Amino acid sequence: MKLQKNLWMRIFEFFLFFLICFPLAVQVAEIFFHVKKPIIEYLQIVTLFFAMVFFTVFYILRYGSILKRYRVFEKKQKVIIKKLKEEKDSIEKNYIDSIRLNKEMTNIVKRLIETERDLREKNEWFKNFFELSTKIISLSNVENIVEVIGEYSHGSLRFFRMSIYHDSDYKRFKILSEFGQKDVHEQLLLSRAREDINIAYKIENNNLVKVAIPIVSEERCEGICFYGIECKSTSSEDVEYYISLCNFITIAIKNAIYYSNLKKQKSEIEDLYEKSTYMNEKLKETIEELNKSKAELEKKNQEIEKFFYETILCLSKAIEYKDVYTKGHCERVQSIALKIADELSLSEEEKDVLKVACLLHDIGKIGVKEDILNKKGSLEAHEYEEIQKHPLIGYNILKDLEFTDRIKKVVLQHHERVDGRGYPFGLKDEEIDLLAKIVAVADAYDAMTSDRPYRKAFDKETALSEMKRCAGSQFDTTIVEKLINLAQKGLVMFL
Repeated sequence: MKLQKNLWMRIFEFFLFFLICFPLAVQVAEIFFHVKKPIIEYLQIVTLFFAMVFFTVFYILRYGSILKRYRVFEKKQKVIIKKLKEEKDSIEKNYIDSIRLNKEMTNIVKRLIETERDLREKNEWFKNFFELSTKIISLSNVENIVEVIGEYSHGSLRFFRMSIYHDSDYKRFKILSEFGQKDVHEQLLLSRAREDINIAYKIENNNLVKVAIPIVSEERCEGICFYGIECKSTSSEDVEYYISLCNFITIAIKNAIYYSNLKKQKSEIEDLYEKSTYMNEKLKETIEELNKSKAELEKKNQEIEKFFYETILCLSKAIEYKDVYTKGHCERVQSIALKIADELSLSEEEKDVLKVACLLHDIGKIGVKEDILNKKGSLEAHEYEEIQKHPLIGYNILKDLEFTDRIKKVVLQHHERVDGRGYPFGLKDEEIDLLAKIVAVADAYDAMTSDRPYRKAFDKETALSEMKRCAGSQFDTTIVEKLINLAQKGLVMFL
């Protein structure tokens, strides 16, 4: 279509050229050939007219095409301008973004440089920390640790003061070791650390850090370590590093103190062990000697007890020789009383007391006249009063001897009654010793079942009936019941 349009334009341009050139050619012919005819002029006028028309049409067509192309070109230019503007905006945006990114990259690079510097510094810290810890971790003496810290010096820090206070006697702190001159803030920080049981520190002049760290054991402050540090930086991070370093040194000092104490205790224990070994050998020899002495002593005690018992038995026999009607009475009373004691589940110790008391209960009759003891008839009032004195006489005979107090008490109380009408003191139920109550029942029962100068022995039924009648007044009811049970079983002698 575009090719066909161009062809027509070329034909149109050819005719327009012909119409313009034809009058010119006629005019030239007239000039050169002197030809002048009306028809020719007429043709010139027509030709010029058509030329003008064709030129006008050509111009309109040509201008319209050019205008159309211009509009298309203008539209394309607008599109291109728009695209260029968009590209310009994009370039400007990208430029701004690149500037921002450049700033961010710059900041990142700065942070990376700072981080690298911090890491390098921390690496230096850890390196120094490791070197220092390697030096002091194996030390077990406080003075050696303090010496190492005093000699320690690094580009960024130096210890100008260190002091170690320890509570040696649980009353006051005592300096174990130190170097450098005492600081003006030392006592203040020590007091604060001791009261709070916590780390106390102070920053001074932006290049001095003073730290007090308590030595704590079982929530009790046993001591305090003070550190004076000269440093280049006192930032919070640097101060934390200094405190951590001081805390590690304090732990090493605490371990050294404990090691020293353990070493001292070990030495003391070894000394004690040697002494105890020696003492054990001596003790073993002493025990062997004591065992021999114990065996001999037991043998002697048995002999003494046998002699003691035979002596008491002789005393009871002496009473029987004075009162011919009471022969064998003390042994019978002893037998009955011990059986009652078994029924009452008394202890062996109480039975031993009862065994001796039964043999001696009538020893006071030595102080009573024989004619009163052996009188066949009824006793007069004054004679009965003499008989009633024998418990007190027996007590007075025994009071200066090394008998147990309870034996003496039984001898003194064996004629007291639970209703308070007995003698010699008229004691009542709870005031009378239990063993004395048993002897009273056994004594009365044997007396009733034995021949006396003033009467014949009672038979079993009469004696038991009399004992039952007197229960609760003269005798203890429980003890009488035990006697009756024994009698009914045939376990009491002389029934």
